[in-house]
Amino acid sequence: MAKQERGLITRQRVLRAAGEVFAERGYHGSSVSEIMIRARVTKGALYFHFASKEDMALGVLSRLKITATISEHLAAPTRLQALIALVNSYAAPPRTDPILRGALRLAGEPEFESGIWHEQIHRAVADMLTHAAAADELLSHVDEAETAELITTMLAGLLRYAPSKTSSEACALARMASLWRHILPSIARPAVMPKLDLERLPPASVESEVRQQEDGIRTSPHAALVPAVTLQNEEQRRHKQAPVSATALCSHRAFV
Repeated sequence: MAKQERGLITRQRVLRAAGEVFAERGYHGSSVSEIMIRARVTKGALYFHFASKEDMALGVLSRLKITATISEHLAAPTRLQALIALVNSYAAPPRTDPILRGALRLAGEPEFESGIWHEQIHRAVADMLTHAAAADELLSHVDEAETAELITTMLAGLLRYAPSKTSSEACALARMASLWRHILPSIARPAVMPKLDLERLPPASVESEVRQQEDGIRTSPHAALVPAVTLQNEEQRRHKQAPVSATALCSHRAFV
């Protein structure tokens, strides 16, 4: 394996470990030593790629930008279906993507709550709504920018008041489905509504491909750090086989 590729893989290993720790403990509850142990790298290797814990946090947060670019790659029957899948990927980040989970936890903390997350998701949602309007999927009165702001705020509220530490992925998807059932009838043409899967996530292959392109990691036998696509596909398969209602999974207590 080339030296450059080894460096990229080591950097990705550190980011995944940092994402796990930040998702579990938040920024202040995390330590560089714990991240180093989970990443199974030496102190020298860690500090070669990241000068500090804050530097690692910023690297994890950059994952939000990568997720927003996925909207350009989503193949779905409708643009609204692609929008649902993208927003759901934020609401229910898979266990196989610790960097995204850590980024979403950090984005809500005072040190990093600078609006970067809101801007990224708002831009992606607004673009997809514009495409949906061009495809004649939206009602004529819909204001794309205003609707994007509503969806982004709705998602931010869900993440803040029903955090992943008290909510399973299935529960988060069920909540999102409930929210979509309230908002979509006011923006989508009736003919489009029956075609929409409200708990859909982006295909695992799309997220994996985009992450590899952004990280510069070529597919190879050594690139074992890229999240296991089969695990995420298995999670999605279980959701399809055993759909669970928001009422059954998510009581109001989870929001407290």
